[in-house]
Amino acid sequence: MSQQSITAVLTGDVVNSRKLSDEKYEDLLYTLNNLLAFVCLQHNENQHQMMRGDSFQVVIHDAKHALRYAVLIRTGLKERHASFDCRISIGIGKNEVIRHNIGNSTGDAFTLSGQALDSMKQARLSVMSPSLGFNNNIQLLIKYLDHQINEFTQRQSAICSLKLRNKELTQQDIADVLEANRVSISRSLKASRFDLLQANVSLFTQHIEGLVL
Repeated sequence: MSQQSITAVLTGDVVNSRKLSDEKYEDLLYTLNNLLAFVCLQHNENQHQMMRGDSFQVVIHDAKHALRYAVLIRTGLKERHASFDCRISIGIGKNEVIRHNIGNSTGDAFTLSGQALDSMKQARLSVMSPSLGFNNNIQLLIKYLDHQINEFTQRQSAICSLKLRNKELTQQDIADVLEANRVSISRSLKASRFDLLQANVSLFTQHIEGLVL
C-alpha cells in the first residue's frame, strides 16, 4: 500500500485552560498557533484548525512524523510556560475525505482521533489506528512517552523542542540559542532521557512505514 494514502489526524485540547489568567491564555493560544503553523509548513498538504477556543485538529499527510509533531506541540507549550500543556490524540487511517472545513472531514483517522480524545482521562497522549496489531505494539511505548513528557521541566522542554524541530542541531547550537553553556545542555538532555524519546519517535516512524490498513 502506498504510504501516501495514510493520513494522521491530531486532535487536541488545552489542559486546565480555565485556570489560566487572560494574559496567559492569550499567550498560550499564540504559542499554540505558531506550533501548529510550523507543523503545517513541514508538508504542503498539512493543515490545521482551531475549534471551540482551546481545541484544535491537525491533518498530517506525512503521517510517519505524526508522533514527532505531537511531542513538538506539547514540549513547545511547556517550553513557553510550566503550566502550559495539552492532550493530543493521534488517529491513523487511509483515504480520508478532507473538506475545506477540517471539522467536517470524515474517515478512520478523524473518527479514531476524536473518540480516543474523548476517552482519555489522565493520559495526555494517545495513538489509535484500525490495526489491532499496530495498536498493541505501540500503546506501551506511548504510555511511557506520555509520562516522560509530563516530567519535563521548562528547560528540558525547550531543549527537546529545539531538537525535534531540527535534529542536526548540536549541543553547542542549542546552548547558543538558549544563551546557556554546553555542559548544562548536555546534562539536561541526559536528565530528560532525550535519547529514549528520539528512539521512541523513530520506532513509531518504522511502525507507520510498515503499516498495512
